[in-house]
Formats: sequence, structure tokens, C-alpha cells
Amino acid sequence: MMFKIDNELYSLITLFIFLAVIPQFLSIYNVRLLSVGLLYGLAAVGFNLLYGYTGLLSFGHAMFWSAGAYGLAIGLVKLNLDPLMSILLAFTLTFTVAIVTGYLSLRHTEIYFAMLTLAFAQLIYALIIKLRDITGGDEGIYGIPRFPSDIGGYYYLIYIIVFILVILAWWIVRTPLGLGFQAVRDNPYRAEALGLDVRRVRLISFVLSGFYLSIAGMLYAPLNRAITPDIAFWTFSAIIVIMTIIGGSKNVLGAFIGGLIFIYINTQAMNLTEFWQLTLGIILALLVYLAPYGIVGIFERVLRYVRGG
Repeated sequence: MMFKIDNELYSLITLFIFLAVIPQFLSIYNVRLLSVGLLYGLAAVGFNLLYGYTGLLSFGHAMFWSAGAYGLAIGLVKLNLDPLMSILLAFTLTFTVAIVTGYLSLRHTEIYFAMLTLAFAQLIYALIIKLRDITGGDEGIYGIPRFPSDIGGYYYLIYIIVFILVILAWWIVRTPLGLGFQAVRDNPYRAEALGLDVRRVRLISFVLSGFYLSIAGMLYAPLNRAITPDIAFWTFSAIIVIMTIIGGSKNVLGAFIGGLIFIYINTQAMNLTEFWQLTLGIILALLVYLAPYGIVGIFERVLRYVRGG
């Protein structure tokens, strides 16, 4: 099926061209920061497939990021598996978590669904803490190998994978499957009357969203060379929600930009003051208040104004 190349795709491609060039002018520290930003952007895009396009708010998506990160780390460090088998282990763990939690959580919607995903994520967090021999407990897993080992080379590995997956997400939401997501979001009763299996569509969206977070987690573990249980805690799930909202859940571009810039907002807040959490909260509150449709929504309004619309 062919699709018209729209303004969103042009914007994504332009942004990725910039992201391919800019590391040449950055310090190693900032290249690493940008690498995390790319992974946050990928996570926000994945989360938005469920939230923005299917209309389900999850407070438990940290469990997928941690499933990918811990699955890969356990394979590489604890079991001494080769990278391919470690990736397969991480995908298997993610699929198991997504199917089980999705099947049970999707018996409900709205706030009940959100609370169930939160409960399952906290269960995963507790298991990570308790299974010390496998996960390292509260100390985590260290010495995760990175291929390639240098930050610059690893940045471009992240870049290529993120680029492919973000463009894939842009394409998915324009396929019959993606249109099914949106139909369920807009009116699940009408969608069901038209022959869509609403619960099945939601489960597919949930699992697909989880795999995006899992891949981001798998790429994060070698980048950081270590993982700790905080990546599975509920506060990280909240960060994923915030990233998506501040960028804009209206489209793939907005979610990606939200994840990409969040790491810089967070880092600058920590550098400016010891009360960085308060500062970050004020910044995010202002963004949500002044830009209810996210940062991309501001750009769209400015563009319409310039064009005289």
C-alpha cells in the first residue's frame, strides 16, 4: 500500500538529518546525552501507539523498558550468551510480560486499566529486587559490553535503529492496523459494530508498544554499561507519559520530540539548582498549561499564523 509523503514525514526526515550531523560538533558527554534522548524519543513513540493512537493510558510501561534492558544484560553478563541469543532472550521476556499483563489489564479500560498496568509494573520491580542471583537485586547488573565500544560509534547504531523504528511507526498508523487503533480510540462501540475485535486490537497495540520500549531498553543497557532497578520503578513510567504529553500525542513526530528534549530539560534543571525537581515540575506544568497539544502543537499554530490561516 502506498502513502502520500506528508509534512510529518518531511519533518521527521529533516530532524534525523540534523541528528546525523550534530554529533560531529558535540563533546563525548553531549553525544551520550543525545543518545539517551534518542532512546527516550523511541520510548515515547512506542508509548504513543497505545496512548495517542489507541486511547489507553498506561502507568506501567517501565516494565517493558526494564524487560528489554534486564533480558539483554542477564544474557550477556549472567549467562554469558552471545549478543544474538541475549537479544532473543530479551524479546522473549518482553513478549511474555506483554501478553500476560495485556491480557489481564485489558479486561478493563480508562483509570482501571492505568492502575492495573501500574500494579503489574510494580510487581516486576519487586521481582527484580527479590531475584538477586539473577538480576543483582538493588545493586543491578554492571559490566554490560557495548558494541561498538566508543560512544560515537554506538550513537550511530542507536541512530539507525531509532530512525527505522520511528519511520515504521509513522507507516503503521497509516495502515489498516493503525487506522483500527484510531477507530477503537475514537469510538470503541462503533468500531465493534463495524466488525473490529476491540480487545484484540488493543492487545496488539499494547504488545507493539511494549516492544518499542523493550528495544529502547536493550539499547540503553550497553550505552550505560549498567542497569539498576530504578528503570522499572513507577516514576520512570510517569516520565514516559510526561515525555509524550510535552511533545504532543497527536502524532509520531510530537512524541519523538518530547522524548528527545526531555533529557535536556531534566539535565539543565539539575545543573541550575539543587531544587531541580521543583524547577522541573514548574517547567513541565507550564508546558502542559501553555501547550495542551504539546510542543509540536505550538509549531503548528505558529505555522498556521504565518500562512495566514
